[in-house]
Amino acid sequence: VKIIKVASRLMSAEPNLLYLQDPLTIVGDVHGQFYDMKEIFRLGGNPEITKYLFLGDYVDRGFYAVEILLTLYSLKANFPNQIFLLRGNHECRQMTQFHNFRSEVLEKYDQEIYDLLMDSFDRMPLACIINGQYITLHGGLSPGAMTVAEINKLERVQEPPVSGTLCD
Repeated sequence: VKIIKVASRLMSAEPNLLYLQDPLTIVGDVHGQFYDMKEIFRLGGNPEITKYLFLGDYVDRGFYAVEILLTLYSLKANFPNQIFLLRGNHECRQMTQFHNFRSEVLEKYDQEIYDLLMDSFDRMPLACIINGQYITLHGGLSPGAMTVAEINKLERVQEPPVSGTLCD
């Protein structure tokens, strides 16, 4: 509970749109593949000295999504200026109920932990600009948010609606 709450607090303090400089290791979907994530850290470098940007989709499909989140949240808590976590489309209640993450959490923990994790997803930043010139995000730009100012204006602390800019 403490790990989730600390990571949530740190992500809440971050803006919708992060601004980072290289060197930076960018990581796409890990989807519950804990051993793949361990290999990413082995190849990419120690998170104490290597800056990482994860683009979302930490959960569903694989069997170790809880372990991935607890590891990433622990790293975020210990190295808040080295680990950055963007929200993907699987970081929401609808997707985690349809796929396997909700059942994984309930099997390993309980409803309280699931609810805390869902609340933590609501606090994840949405996008990142690297070196002032490249935008990174999980799925792509929405026709409803084409400027940096529009991305920054989005109310991210919510379950994404079924349509619209936040959903896109």
